[in-house]
Amino acid sequence: MLLAGRHIEKDLNQNMPDFAKAMSDKHKPVLLHKSIEALNLQNEKTFLDGTLGSGGHSEAVLQHFPQVRIVGLDQDSQAVERIKKKLKIETVVGNFRNLDQVLSKKNIVKVDAILFDLGISTDQLEQSGRGFTFLKDEPLDMRMSDAGVRATEILNSWDEHAIGLVLYGFGEEKFSKQIAKAIVEKRKIKPFQTTFDLVETVLTVKKRYRKDKIHPATKTFQALRIAVNEELTSLEIGLEKGFQILGPNGRFAVISFHSLEDRIVKNFFRTKIKQKLAKQITKKPIIPNIEEIKDNPRSRSAKLRVIEKI
Repeated sequence: MLLAGRHIEKDLNQNMPDFAKAMSDKHKPVLLHKSIEALNLQNEKTFLDGTLGSGGHSEAVLQHFPQVRIVGLDQDSQAVERIKKKLKIETVVGNFRNLDQVLSKKNIVKVDAILFDLGISTDQLEQSGRGFTFLKDEPLDMRMSDAGVRATEILNSWDEHAIGLVLYGFGEEKFSKQIAKAIVEKRKIKPFQTTFDLVETVLTVKKRYRKDKIHPATKTFQALRIAVNEELTSLEIGLEKGFQILGPNGRFAVISFHSLEDRIVKNFFRTKIKQKLAKQITKKPIIPNIEEIKDNPRSRSAKLRVIEKI
């Protein structure tokens, strides 16, 4: 029998793992000092923050190098508006897959450092109201911008096989077929509208246990968010365009949070190194230390990779 929404909320609040608890805190930039150090910036240089988010990395750059020119890019217009009130930097609403167009409009030919922080910020989880988190009962939108297909459209209209492919391919969900089947059965009774509608359905397939490190719906939510925003395709395009706009001796740093992202970044960087177009700065990905993970549990899966353009 499906759990009522209020029972889900009670269960989440009483038994949420560290990941969930961390989301109620103020956003903490992951690998902040290590990533700023890796960028190797100096005053009078130009820095592209391709994923502005809550502005933590750009703010740190300004503190260390007040004369650096920063262009902050984010497809979330709400995030950009928040940063405009917080930091005196150049901000643009847009996806980093279009960074060449953004910089061209600003007459910027080359930049000296680029950072992509691929994690979703706490502000987006807590304040967007777009259904990124399974901890709140919100409309199932999941779009970072106002363009594209909503999560509800996928859940209510795609066939069972297609939904299963999304869950397995983008969420690496072992129970993808079973969850896809449950989704199709559920929508026959009532179309999906909110996050708790989806959580209820996932919990009919994957039970919740206190020992679980992540919530049973985590991978399903991840998969839908990636599909809705075409995140992996955007990453591939953004990496190539970023490398092209990067000047000689410029650093490219990327923080990823799951294996799909990290694999794309690793392979892209490896290719540029083999082509003798870049040199490796991080032989192995930099990961958070025990203290950072304890202070910010959401950082535990983060990996920072850096190359320098030759």
